[in-house]
Amino acid sequence: MLYIESMEVSEKLVWLAFALFGSQLFAQEQSAQEAAKKLAGLDRAWGQAASTPNTSLEIREASRTGPVIRYRLYTKGLPSGIYTMVSWPVTQRGPSESLRGITFDRAGMAICAGTPGTCGVAENPNDPIDIPINAVPGEPFRFGLISADGATKVFARIIPKPLHGEDGPCSVSATLLTPGAEMVSIEGKGFGPDEEILLDSDSAGEVLRQKVKSTSAGGYNSFILPFKKGLTQGMSKVALKSKTCAPSVSFHWGKGN
Repeated sequence: MLYIESMEVSEKLVWLAFALFGSQLFAQEQSAQEAAKKLAGLDRAWGQAASTPNTSLEIREASRTGPVIRYRLYTKGLPSGIYTMVSWPVTQRGPSESLRGITFDRAGMAICAGTPGTCGVAENPNDPIDIPINAVPGEPFRFGLISADGATKVFARIIPKPLHGEDGPCSVSATLLTPGAEMVSIEGKGFGPDEEILLDSDSAGEVLRQKVKSTSAGGYNSFILPFKKGLTQGMSKVALKSKTCAPSVSFHWGKGN
């Protein structure tokens, strides 16, 4: 089991990483630690920070059928035109195109108009784009829309089944960065500024305790590689303990996750 402290990732670095690495995010010359830092940094940057200023993307639930939830995309501030949807599931090492020819209705909802140059068919005009998702706990789903000229970009992510724990004003969340939770992002919120925190974790009996500090805004980010040598699956519990609170979160890793 290994923890790595967070790294700040700028919008410029995000797009440089996408352009240079793409599906090669885990190049052979990279260590597991370097790959974890890059992957977690890109995951955190996927959202408003990487979007064109004064634009936004919201992922809203439209319907449920058993374990499958269907979502729709709603935008604000985007110029009219044709857009391409990109997605980045945890099963892929980088983002890829999902659908071209997207436009928007008056409410800003992404649709397939069914006209020349757009997605869809004429027999079903202005068809809302439903995205079916069957998630496991802690799994993020990341979507983006990019204009045909590449000048406008907007991104958002959603975690349908959050792994989350709270204690008083403090919270801790775990987000899967790979399908089997080989890498997991840990995020804490609600602590005091620059406060000393005890990070206390147990991964299938492998215990780690170390003192860390929150940011000036009371947050904390780290990345865990939870696998224990000799095991193919197990449970991890992570707690962030301060003088006033001790939120914790548990998650499964490995085969059967």
